[in-house]
Parts: sequence; structure tokens; C-alpha cells
Amino acid sequence: MFGNHKKKHNMKNIITIIFCMLFINLNSQQWVDDSCNKKASQVVNEAVEHLANLEQLMAIGMAKAALLLDDDCGCANLLMAATSARNGSRKSKLDAINVNSLSAEEKVWHRMLTATLTNDGETYRSSLNEGLKETPKSPLLNWFNSGGDYNNYQKFAEDFPDHASAAYNMVAYGYANGDIGGKVDYDAAFKAADQSQKLHNGPNSFDSKAEIAAMSGDYKMALENQFRAYDFATFASPFFPKLRTYSGMVNKDEIIKGLQDGQIAIQKAILDRNIEEYKKYVTEDMQLIAGDSNLGEFYDFTDESFSRQAQVKWNSFDLRDIEVDFSPDMAMAILTFYADGSYTQGDSEDSVAYSTRASSVWILTDNGWKTVHTNWAPYGGGSGIPKN
Repeated sequence: MFGNHKKKHNMKNIITIIFCMLFINLNSQQWVDDSCNKKASQVVNEAVEHLANLEQLMAIGMAKAALLLDDDCGCANLLMAATSARNGSRKSKLDAINVNSLSAEEKVWHRMLTATLTNDGETYRSSLNEGLKETPKSPLLNWFNSGGDYNNYQKFAEDFPDHASAAYNMVAYGYANGDIGGKVDYDAAFKAADQSQKLHNGPNSFDSKAEIAAMSGDYKMALENQFRAYDFATFASPFFPKLRTYSGMVNKDEIIKGLQDGQIAIQKAILDRNIEEYKKYVTEDMQLIAGDSNLGEFYDFTDESFSRQAQVKWNSFDLRDIEVDFSPDMAMAILTFYADGSYTQGDSEDSVAYSTRASSVWILTDNGWKTVHTNWAPYGGGSGIPKN
């Protein structure tokens, strides 16, 4: 039993290594003079490449693969500590590292990470400066020294062209924000993003190009590039929310029409007491909260609401001028509209003119757009529904 378990574990390790090797750029250069064996060094330097490009999950996976090849790979252990929370497991991971076995550059990184545990900026900076004096050509330490300044990122790309993917990615934002050259330059930004993509096989540059395309108003380009980022690994992808946002922007007119039709349809279902039709437009995850035009208290609109005896008989009821506004992430919509009609109450044959303004809130769920709130109020001299 235990022997079979060990075989399965070893097979899983082999699969992990093979999977990570698929993403390795065999022409990539060393980011750091590390303490790992040759095979582990190749993998862990690719892990650092992913870390620089803000692809932490891929970096962690490759660091773990490097440790399968060399359980004393100091750089991999440092990367695992760097991606951990400062107030979480970072300290224990740093404490577990045998500092004496680290290379000179790895020791500098260890001191810098240790300084982050207490927010000791002075020690962090002095450790980096000392490391740069000892190893001025270190891509890793020079990358750490580039943060926060677009001019530094441009210089890093010039000095370390084989490691410049992450730098070009940052330069792309510099052009898009107008921080480089003093004005917004989307063409230069896209060119820098494309250069980043040429140097590195990872999702972040596609995500960045998508974001910059959205900034420029080109949501079709944004959607295309965001999908390429999402396509690297779809399960629990951090790139999915913006993929949904850009898809919404591309299909905005169609979504607006669907929401307008949905508002009319759910109101008709309520008036017709058609609970099955009504359920198409609400979600079980959130209760629909309603405020009626009699200005009574807000209440939960439930299935039981359909069983209450109607207090009025509608002669006519029409919605008009339905406007739709979206949240920035295209995951929520606010509808504003007006309703006109007339009704009679009880045994009276006298017609009451009905005129209200209203709003509703719709949210995007895994099952489409659903409404979670509606509010009505008398408008233009007309009446709402009766108090009772």
C-alpha cells in the first residue's frame, strides 16, 4: 500500500516537472547566480522570470519543480518566501533556509526579504546597494533597483535586453499613462507590450495589453488579448473578471436590449401572477428587495407575494424610457424608467391615473443577468398603488 502511494507521489512529481518544462524558454538567460544544480537552476531562473512578470502562481509552480530537482535550491526557497505574506509564512520559510549555502546574490535577497518582515526600509535599501556593489551585473538585483520609475525600467531594458520582458511591460504603462514623453502614446504602449510578449511566454503581457487597449477605448482588442491571458490556465483564473468586463463592453448594446426586455418581462410576469416566468429573472442567491409606489416600507418579494390577493385591477400598465447604466466592471446594471397606466380598486369603477418613476438593480451571475432590487415612487402628478 505504502509502496503504491510512493509510486503515485513520484509520478505526480514527474508530471509536475514535465508540465513546468513546457513553459521554459530554453534560450533564457540567468536572472541570478544561484546555488542550485544545473537542471534546477534552469527551472528556477524561469520561475524568477515569471515572478518579475507578476505571474506568481506560475512562479510558485516552477519553484516547487526546481525543489523536486534539487531540494537545496536556495533560490527556489527564497522565491517561495517572497511570494508568501509578510505577516504569514514568510518568516518561517526564511528561517528554514540554510543561509551559508546560498550564493552571494541569494544572500542579498535573503537579507532584503528579512527586512520586509519588520518594514525595515533602511536595511532593505542598504542590503540592495551593497549587493549591487558586489555584483553590479546581476539582473535580479538591478531589477529590484528599478522599481517605481519608468526611466529606470527603460534603462533596465537597455542594460539587460534578455531579461527585459517585465521592464517593457512597465514601459507600456508609462506610455499609456503619459508618464513617458509627457503625453499619452498608445501606439508606443502597444509596441512595448508586443516587445514584452516576444521575450516571455506568459499571460501578464497579454493582460497588460488588454488593459491598455481598454484605456484607449478599443474593447475588441482588449477582449482578444485578455482571452489570450485567460487561455494560459482557465481554472480559477485571475484574468477571468476582466475578460467578462471586456466581453460586456464589446456586447454592450446587446446587453442593454436584453436588460430592457427583461425589465418589461418580469413586470408583466408579476402583474400576470406568472411565477414560473418571474423566476427566470431572479436568483436564488439574493432576495429581491422591493419598494412599492405607495411609499411603504421595503420588503422581500418572495413566492408568497404571488399568492396575495390583488388590490387593484389594471386597465393598462406600460414601461417607457428605460435607461441602463453599468458599473465599471460590467457586473451590475442600474435601470431607470417610468411607468404609466390606470387601475380601478375594489368595486369602484372609477379609474385612477397611475404614473411612477422607478429604478432596478441587476447583477451578472453565472446564469445570466438577474434583478435584486426595485423601487417605485409617484411621479408627475399621478398616483402610485394604494396604501393597502
